[in-house]
Amino acid sequence: MTPGLQPDQQVRRWSEHVHVYETAFEPLTDRFAAAALRALPLGPGARCLDVAAGSGGAALAAARTGAQVVAIDAAEGMAARIRERARAADLPVAAAVMDAARLALKDSSFDAALSLFGLILCPDAPAALREAVRTVVPGGPVAVVTWTEPQNYELIGRLLAAVTAVRGPQPPPPGLPAQLRFCAEGDFRALLAAGGLEPIEISRLQADLEAPSASWLAARLTFAPGLADLLAAQGEARESVVARFVTDLERDQGRGAVRLKAVAFLGLGRRSETLARSGP
Repeated sequence: MTPGLQPDQQVRRWSEHVHVYETAFEPLTDRFAAAALRALPLGPGARCLDVAAGSGGAALAAARTGAQVVAIDAAEGMAARIRERARAADLPVAAAVMDAARLALKDSSFDAALSLFGLILCPDAPAALREAVRTVVPGGPVAVVTWTEPQNYELIGRLLAAVTAVRGPQPPPPGLPAQLRFCAEGDFRALLAAGGLEPIEISRLQADLEAPSASWLAARLTFAPGLADLLAAQGEARESVVARFVTDLERDQGRGAVRLKAVAFLGLGRRSETLARSGP
């Protein structure tokens, strides 16, 4: 572990979760990615950067518009999976391992940039956003998606309810999860402004995490380091917690396909003409 960083901020750990993330969770993030890509003027010949690209869902979708995409992620396993998927689909996506706060990319290299739920995990998220913005041509658009309304994130809500049902009330976490630092619109707007974006538009998005069944989803809950640690922390009660999660979900939605709501903000802005050069 890296001292001071939460599990989901420990980039090397993400390489352990690539395939289960892609299978269980990327379909949800792809729904938010579709909205982000509609907001960007991509098409044949456009150059697009995807920051903290995960297993590549958004990058591949951008490439399907004809854009030339560079996807960066700090986890080698994620970057390797993006390259593998791009080759299999014959899509123009180049993937590289980079620290989002120190991109080895030239200023004004791209026509647009985006980041879905990745850049917001960076320890210094404003610095990471400034790096992404400086690689975009002056006036070019940048889209960032972050979580909001955590009370409406049904997957975690149901999992924590299962923990409480099995083990009783638990002490609150010591601090806010890193991915929720910008869940308030004012905080998110401040992040985008600190990154050098203007004017800023923020819209609310809602999508469902869909799974073939509650038991199928329960078998794939460890799609992220934080969730893996949460389940491991249940110790001998882990199996009982997961069983309760399944029982409660089946009670409400049946034994077939299930849907769990999630809400996000899409932030859109353009690179300020006065953004200072800071890259290589």
